[in-house]
Amino acid sequence: MELGVLLVIAIGVMLILAQQKRAGGGASAFGYRRKPYLLSKAERSFYGVLTQAVGDKALIFSKVRVADVLAPQKGLNRSNWQQAFNKISAKHLDFPLCDPQDCAVKLAIELDDASHGSAKRQKRDAFLEQACKSPGLPLLRIRAARGYGVADIRQQVEAVLFPVQQGSSLEKPQQVEGQGVEVTVSEQERADSQIERQVGKPIEALTGAEVAAQPVAPACHQCGEVMVLRKARSGKHAGQQFWGCSGFPKCRGAVKC
Repeated sequence: MELGVLLVIAIGVMLILAQQKRAGGGASAFGYRRKPYLLSKAERSFYGVLTQAVGDKALIFSKVRVADVLAPQKGLNRSNWQQAFNKISAKHLDFPLCDPQDCAVKLAIELDDASHGSAKRQKRDAFLEQACKSPGLPLLRIRAARGYGVADIRQQVEAVLFPVQQGSSLEKPQQVEGQGVEVTVSEQERADSQIERQVGKPIEALTGAEVAAQPVAPACHQCGEVMVLRKARSGKHAGQQFWGCSGFPKCRGAVKC
């Protein structure tokens, strides 16, 4: 009798130890590696400009799970709630901006690179826009570029964070002395042809410090993309700056400074 009881106890202990071994062996069996960077090069470049544009007016977070910002509506049954949650649980927001006082999310920024042109990403973007629109969370989409204007990013962000003050306090790109560029269509065409004749080598992008200090970037008059401040490398205008389309060489739109 005693031998039977001891045998049952021994079997029970062995089963418990085996179960614990299986439960704890997953991580050690596969192992993990640490990724070198949280942000990609394009994201790090934009983040540097965004921090200058926002200053202390908001806290900037990156790659935050949508489910940590949004939640399914109350009142759903368990099945519908789970379906709604599953749609946002694996998606992330690039740069949520939060109130410095209470960390309330005020704005979400999505940095759109070339991958957003695919049908799959467009479907994902459309869903995310609708998801943010439902609770009234502003979503600002900014196209990834080789360079950004700090003042331009600041204006777009402040227009959302401080809409009442925007009309009186924000600088208008074409009204700031020394920064606006106003040329007629004929002047633009002459500038385009002159630059294309003068620049015989690939145009040179500005350094990070120069990009951070550049004025508000106008939109390209040919394709509508944001323009970036560049330098001519050769010709009699070598070293001089001009506004060039960020889509170069596909688009050669340019405006003299």
